[in-house]
Amino acid sequence: MNELMKPLTALLASIPVLILWYAVFAALERLSPAVAHKPLRRWVFNIATAVFYMLIGGVAAVIGGMVKAALHGGLIDLRIRNTTGILGGVAATLLFFLIFDFFYYWWHRTQHKLPALWAIHKLHHLDEGVNVSTNLRHHWLEELGRIPFIVIPMAILFDLSPQAGGAIGFVVSAWGFFFHSNLRLNLGPFSWILSAPQVHRIHHSRLTEHFDRNFAAFFPIWDVIFGSYFHPRRGEFPPTGIAGEPDVTTVLDGALLPFRTWRQALRARSARASLLR
Repeated sequence: MNELMKPLTALLASIPVLILWYAVFAALERLSPAVAHKPLRRWVFNIATAVFYMLIGGVAAVIGGMVKAALHGGLIDLRIRNTTGILGGVAATLLFFLIFDFFYYWWHRTQHKLPALWAIHKLHHLDEGVNVSTNLRHHWLEELGRIPFIVIPMAILFDLSPQAGGAIGFVVSAWGFFFHSNLRLNLGPFSWILSAPQVHRIHHSRLTEHFDRNFAAFFPIWDVIFGSYFHPRRGEFPPTGIAGEPDVTTVLDGALLPFRTWRQALRARSARASLLR
């Protein structure tokens, strides 16, 4: 049982780190913002929504630990003692991120394609002022969906030492805050290699030319391979949100959003069925 609870303990221990990233990137946004700053009340909403999402994240962490315990480790051993020197450790870590991003890419793309999943994910996209606080602005149901798509496959594939797992968790948390940040940062040709704020802002854009583009979290190579990459032009920082839909304003509205969307869809389907009788 202690082994199974380690991921949850690690999640709780990560809270100070998450607060640190909020502070670091919020400060950077003040120095070089891409667009106007978000009002304080929208920060409060995003962070309050993030709390519920993180609680469910603990469930996903425990399930990943259970899978690893049942398998007695992953199929590919990336523990530090089994890598060859520093270069071997770096290569193993990059392999982990590359494969993680493959699963993330397809989970993310599926969320945009299936209406039932989009009803959950659109809470993240309704934000009209994408910034560092948008990173963990997800509906709590979204983390449950990541379990079969990302958590379990990665638990089956890879066995990490605690040190490597901690380092990877540190980078994953930092990168999510980084690429959601409201930063006027243009990587130019390197935008093909790394997903940075401008590349990901395209994904959140409300402009039709940017719809369903740039799904990857770390490496846009998956978008390039599967035909969903959009290379941002210099100085291109489009408006975000979903055209025609106002942003939600309370935590309760955000929590109920997918359920209301599903109910409306069922009512519309029922009405169409009645017309065909």
